[in-house]
Amino acid sequence: MEKKKRLIINLLSNIISFGLQLGISFILTPIITQRVGNAAYGFIGLSNNFISYANIFTVIINSMASRFITYEISRGRIERANKYYSSVFIMDIVMSVVIAILSCIIVVNISSLLNVPDELAKDVRITFVLAFLNLILSVVTTIFTIATYVKNRLELEAIRNIIANIIKAIVLIVLFSIFTPKIYYITLSGVVFTLFLFIANINLTKKLAPELQIKFSNYDKKSIFTLIKSGIWNSINNLSKVLLTGLDLLIANLFIDANAMGILAISKTIPTTIENLLGTIASIFSPQFVILYSKRKIRELVREVKFSTKIIAFIMIVPIAGFIVFGKEFFSLWLPNESETQINLIQTLSILSLIPYVVSVSNYTLFVLDTTTNKLKRPVIATMITSILSTITTICLILYTNAGIYAVAGVSSFYWIIKVVFFNNINAAKNLRLKWNTFLNQFFKNCFCMGIIIIVLIFVKQFMSFNNWIEFFISSLLAGGLGYIITFLIIFNKDEKNSMFNIIKRSLNKRVNY
Repeated sequence: MEKKKRLIINLLSNIISFGLQLGISFILTPIITQRVGNAAYGFIGLSNNFISYANIFTVIINSMASRFITYEISRGRIERANKYYSSVFIMDIVMSVVIAILSCIIVVNISSLLNVPDELAKDVRITFVLAFLNLILSVVTTIFTIATYVKNRLELEAIRNIIANIIKAIVLIVLFSIFTPKIYYITLSGVVFTLFLFIANINLTKKLAPELQIKFSNYDKKSIFTLIKSGIWNSINNLSKVLLTGLDLLIANLFIDANAMGILAISKTIPTTIENLLGTIASIFSPQFVILYSKRKIRELVREVKFSTKIIAFIMIVPIAGFIVFGKEFFSLWLPNESETQINLIQTLSILSLIPYVVSVSNYTLFVLDTTTNKLKRPVIATMITSILSTITTICLILYTNAGIYAVAGVSSFYWIIKVVFFNNINAAKNLRLKWNTFLNQFFKNCFCMGIIIIVLIFVKQFMSFNNWIEFFISSLLAGGLGYIITFLIIFNKDEKNSMFNIIKRSLNKRVNY
């Protein structure tokens, strides 16, 4: 019962944190596109993509650090955990120096590398400088984010992120209210965000895991080699993801134009937020997975994995279906200065980007199992193959057909769906040495539920109006409430429903008694 309460707290705090991030994008995107144009907005997304390119190398060390440190602490080997801890910090400093040098080269030559309109050249250069500075700060301070993972107190991390997002929002409001709007205000607020997290994470580490200490004498080449041996697969996996979806803005900039890149960036605002939220919620289950796996409690781990797929599906099916069905109405209100043609284009591109989540909504904790079991080779190879095919197909369609921007958004989604349907579920079962179809029943059940919710929302939409934000929010709340009721009834079995009701009843009784 205590674990389930902790899980609920983790989920709610992370959802609130992402709600704040979504709120910032919701308010700022129309302001930026109206005052500086779609092309300028696209460079914000492109700067973030360049950060993801750099992360291909940083994850070699950092992606598996939490897993190995948690594993060693769970087995009572504190000294071994500290060798990993100190070694990662030292290597992060080295990587930060390398990133700083490469960043300077990219910033100096930015106009030669990208199609940058002359009037945006200065602002784009400053945007990339601040984005790379934020990356360097993030890499140096990564080690201090591990404590909440090791102690399975991810709700504290989410609360810290909530405060950081509030600070970020205040900075942005002040900058956009007092000064002439600039795209680099977004990356500047990101630097402030990271600096706050750095201070907060150091304090959390001291409170939660005082046994973790950085000592240069603890640097251990063997530990680094172990991390690299596992992390290299995550690095290749990140490269594959970049090829699959991370090159879309760059391809649009180089093969079409800056305006097309801006339109694509706007259309990906909601899909990107959903993807980030899915990844964050899935990571909440990761510490418990590692702890159970380290203790060889495989049956209990399988139960946790199956339950996690239900939780994620319950939370995310309705929002995904909602944006697919009500997307045009949302974009029309959100971007009132865009023409109807542009709105239709943005909605179409948004749906193309959202389609993969229709089938992969419950697969995100299965992705976590790859890291938990330290079996990364198969999924990395599968992702690499689909990514290469996706990139080649996209470029060919742009060069030899009239598909244009639709190819950029749609091809990667097609290959993503193929990988999810024919590989991910089977691979997760194989990682735990289970029957190949162990996770398929819940997968098909979640997909069925997604289809039902989309049909229901299309039906109820006919009886709703979306002429202004008040009507939109009322209609969305009513449709969303109905969607969650149906999802709850389909996804969970009788025992799980009763368990959730008991948790709610006990919480309410405690408040009444208090």
